[in-house]
Amino acid sequence: MLIKRILPALLVLALVVYLLASYKGPEPGVTTTIDKSNLEKFYRIKEVQLQEDQFHLTKNSASITSRFRIRNFELSMRLKTTPGTLGQLNFATSKGYDEKNFRGYSILINNSDYSTGKVQKTGSLTKIRNNYIRTADDNEWFDLTVSVLGNHIKVTVNGKIVSEYTEPQNAKRIEGLSGMVLSRSFISLRKISDQGELVVGEMKMKPITEEIAAILPPVKPDSLVDVIDSLNQREFPLIDFHVHLKGGLTMDQCVQHAKDNGFCYGVAANCGLKFPVTNDSTLNSYLKSIEKEPIFKAMQCEGREWVTLFTPQAVAGFDYIFTDAMTWTDNKGRRMRLWMPDETFVDNDQQFMDMLVGKIEAIMENEPVDIYVNPTFLPAKLAPRYDELWTKARMDRVVDVLVRNQVALEINARYKIPSIAFIRKAKEAGVKFTFGTNNTKNDDLYRMEYCIKVIKAVGLTPEDMFQPKSKGERKILKKGLPDKVTG
Repeated sequence: MLIKRILPALLVLALVVYLLASYKGPEPGVTTTIDKSNLEKFYRIKEVQLQEDQFHLTKNSASITSRFRIRNFELSMRLKTTPGTLGQLNFATSKGYDEKNFRGYSILINNSDYSTGKVQKTGSLTKIRNNYIRTADDNEWFDLTVSVLGNHIKVTVNGKIVSEYTEPQNAKRIEGLSGMVLSRSFISLRKISDQGELVVGEMKMKPITEEIAAILPPVKPDSLVDVIDSLNQREFPLIDFHVHLKGGLTMDQCVQHAKDNGFCYGVAANCGLKFPVTNDSTLNSYLKSIEKEPIFKAMQCEGREWVTLFTPQAVAGFDYIFTDAMTWTDNKGRRMRLWMPDETFVDNDQQFMDMLVGKIEAIMENEPVDIYVNPTFLPAKLAPRYDELWTKARMDRVVDVLVRNQVALEINARYKIPSIAFIRKAKEAGVKFTFGTNNTKNDDLYRMEYCIKVIKAVGLTPEDMFQPKSKGERKILKKGLPDKVTG
């Protein structure tokens, strides 16, 4: 009986002794700078050129792989990429790289502009917490840090948290990704493109002892989280392009909400007559204030007068711009805001609908916007008759103008519009889509429930989704602004 009680403890002790004896890495609890004097002591290198104090990875599959296995650590790197470079920082992974049977986790390194190269950008915890926002630029040094403490993974770029994930017990993985879990294994930095060069200017490693590593509480069961996780594993771009810092919502709260729920945010400034951003000067000041935030930088073009207040060059500083058809002047000269009952005039239901569709056509035809948001919104008086009033002919007219002008259609989580029928029609015509919430305060961000419902109901694929253009290709620069207000 005594042997049966002692044997398990002896086995654990033997395992600990073995692990300590086989460990060949930097000293636990101490931050060690990895340079040319100790690189090959701790790491195996392949096709890596050592130039002064820098490591250059130029060839495809060039790599720096740890000689030691490790579970908990903090690793920081100062990196630089040239155009065309793709890289991966893999951990909890195999000693040898096998793309088809990959295990562990992978952080992407990709600083290409939007609409060029891979859609995911630097800091993306690939297939788990995908990041689509540019967090660093080619030809500029940037800092990448990853920490693994217990079951918690955190990735920062230039001091900003980009990806964060707590691995649950018995993590659910789609077919082919069963090996994407934490373990005591290797770390590897790899270049995975033929073009460009990945340069390591500085690398520091701090192994964390098991006693210090944090084990966060198990993630509570949540059916929506399971769906979001599955979509991330399929690399479906879960991006809410339409969020506002209103009602007490701070930038930090916004970013944290996105990380907690497994998607990305685009934060929009309200730009137009009598709004916070009213000219090029206030626009540029706003952009400067948020340039380092890990969000898409968006402009909401308010009212119809916005086209007279800004220059195309200033507007092109935003990643994308959008507008709705909720503010316009009717045939009697009355300026309406459709979400305000006291400012909305419906003399005749059918005439109002025809006028609304005409305004949508004029706005999307003439204003160089990327996304039509709050789409098909109806004032409170007409909203209960949405399906009746949005006839096939009216839907066709709106879809046609979106296709002609390459304007994406927002699927709005707050208003739950457009209807499924409208979205199906738009998809068949080749319209691109975005997701958007249009929150009003700090407690109505929700989790894109309607948008996620639409993915399944309509069969949306990643190819159906909008992505911002690179700066030189933005519509505002190519199309310019109309000579007069459109509505």
